[in-house]
Amino acid sequence: MSEELKQKLTGFSLRNVPGHLIRRSQQRAVDLFVDEVGEDGPNPRQFAVLVNVFLSPGLSQTALVEASAIDRSTLTEVLRRMIDKGMITKTRTKEDQRANALYITDAGIHLLENAVESTKRAQQRILAPLPATERAGAMKILAALAGYGGDADADS
Repeated sequence: MSEELKQKLTGFSLRNVPGHLIRRSQQRAVDLFVDEVGEDGPNPRQFAVLVNVFLSPGLSQTALVEASAIDRSTLTEVLRRMIDKGMITKTRTKEDQRANALYITDAGIHLLENAVESTKRAQQRILAPLPATERAGAMKILAALAGYGGDADADS
């Protein structure tokens, strides 16, 4: 082992690395989500798509990238699977034949209806390790780290 590298890593711990802690927190959040929603429910990305498309029927894929914070290539694959499973439909817009308008199907609405309460429980469990008095502050910090400028009420 390189002595220089060993010296650089003296006192180093991943428990003090923000990126590592955020990744671990995200892993835990997904685990809690799946635990509450179940294997047959939507995953977190699908839930975000269903919510956004339900609230904004006809939403474009470009607008959904912004609204869901899912990168374009990942969203394309998520949508393909959701369309194949009958949760979402897409049609070309009249204004721009290259753009797709997205709509939630009855099956997607049913899936969303069944997932809302369990998703709320999962969100409560995510913050449960914190004292109740610290949760609002934690949400402001998370919003700032997510790029919402510290606005925990920002649309997601």
